[in-house]
Amino acid sequence: AFNILNFLGLKPVNVSSLHQKEDYYDQLINHFDPQDIRKFRQRYYVVDDFYNPKLQRVFLYICGEGECTGIRNQFTLQLAQRLEAKVVALEHRYYGVSQPFGEANLSLENLRYLTAEQALEDLASFLQFVKTTKEFNVNEKSRWITIGGSYPGALSAWFRYKYPHLTVGALGSSAVVNPIVDFTAFDEQIKLSARKSGQWCFDAIKELNSRVESTLFNDSKGAKALREQFGAHGLTNTEFLWFFSDIFVELIQYGARRELCNALKDQSHDVRLEWLSKNYQRVIRPQDYGTYFLANETYDHERNGRQWMYQQLSLIHISEPTRQAEISYAVFCLKKKK
Repeated sequence: AFNILNFLGLKPVNVSSLHQKEDYYDQLINHFDPQDIRKFRQRYYVVDDFYNPKLQRVFLYICGEGECTGIRNQFTLQLAQRLEAKVVALEHRYYGVSQPFGEANLSLENLRYLTAEQALEDLASFLQFVKTTKEFNVNEKSRWITIGGSYPGALSAWFRYKYPHLTVGALGSSAVVNPIVDFTAFDEQIKLSARKSGQWCFDAIKELNSRVESTLFNDSKGAKALREQFGAHGLTNTEFLWFFSDIFVELIQYGARRELCNALKDQSHDVRLEWLSKNYQRVIRPQDYGTYFLANETYDHERNGRQWMYQQLSLIHISEPTRQAEISYAVFCLKKKK
């Protein structure tokens, strides 16, 4: 099988052996009001293990919609090793410990500065901070490349477009720069990917979804048992169905298609459910799918569902006619009182 890392002559990096420096940068809460000088502590990481100061090469790895616990992306680190580059990473505002309002609640009022525009300004400000701080050993002639995947991939591309004078390039892997609200092609690709293991795998997934849907809406005791089995007590029937169908989506999308299909092959419905209930935690959490959880304004550095739902709404044109029901429901989730 073709491997891009081998093709580029890149060698694996032992992440645990790296000297990752963790520190904080005093970042503006609001970049678009010159009279607002409030700041918050934004976490960042630095890996200098491969850095050659004579070359002045820097990768800015963009963390996204979740806690950033260090620079662990193999592709980025292997590129840095090959090109003798420094790697820096900035935790996204409102995720992990980089909270503009500290441990105050995540009310809609407090979330108003959670936008892609503010995040891009964060990156620009941080980049200039690194360039002008002697301890980083980076000068004004340094050459920067931003790297990100999915939403951070979009930030990487947008950053290059908005600040062409600050970087020499950008890598956006699976960058969502062209939001498609009714993205049925994604679901079609999940079906095609499942069929790579055989039509039987797709059929097994379809049967599981159908039977679970029937149980949820026709058997109240069975529905309760399903929620208990998957640790999803706070979800409504509709929310559970959304969560359950996404288990297959996330496992397939993130490289566990063979494992999933092998676990379903020639097994009873109950055995399949048991396997899913023990393995879904690797890719998703029930609390990211329910009104009860999304309406919870309490800060927790490991939670990101409420922030990410809010941010998705800020990135979607709210008047999109084909998704009014979904958008209205999302707003309802964020506003509903506990």
